[in-house]
Amino acid sequence: MSRYWDLFEEQAGGLFLLLAVLLVFGQIVARAVFSVGISGLYELATYCAIYSVFLTSSIAIKNNVHIRIDLLANVVKPAQAFWLELLAMALVAVVSAALCWSGVLLVQESWMLGERTIGTISMAVWVIQLILPLAGALMFLRAAQRFVHVARSGRQAYRLEANELEFL
Repeated sequence: MSRYWDLFEEQAGGLFLLLAVLLVFGQIVARAVFSVGISGLYELATYCAIYSVFLTSSIAIKNNVHIRIDLLANVVKPAQAFWLELLAMALVAVVSAALCWSGVLLVQESWMLGERTIGTISMAVWVIQLILPLAGALMFLRAAQRFVHVARSGRQAYRLEANELEFL
């Protein structure tokens, strides 16, 4: 199951990034070669890039390569660093759960109000916003997974490198 989860995050994030690049490249070629711009391609590319970033954010949590301040963890004793890691993962889980919940509320509101984008391409806003609860849920699950792993592994787990995290 974990392998399929990893594959989904990586492939879906990569697919959206590839699509964003292809849309921008297509627009550049259309303008340079044919002197014609296709309306709405940059908007779609932006939405694809946003989806890519949000879908792959949970991979950073899984591999422990997310943005963080390691200075404190590097200067305290291993026992204290262990507790700091648990606290950090608990905070990441809380923020991720808040993102998920607020994303659900935002999507519901946009759906009920029938909101649409104002740009060249009129899209339902909830479709674009749907990535927020999905990414929040994925990040929450990865943070909980890492928290459990650190708690079970003991005080040395916070020093594991990303390539050693094959357990996830």
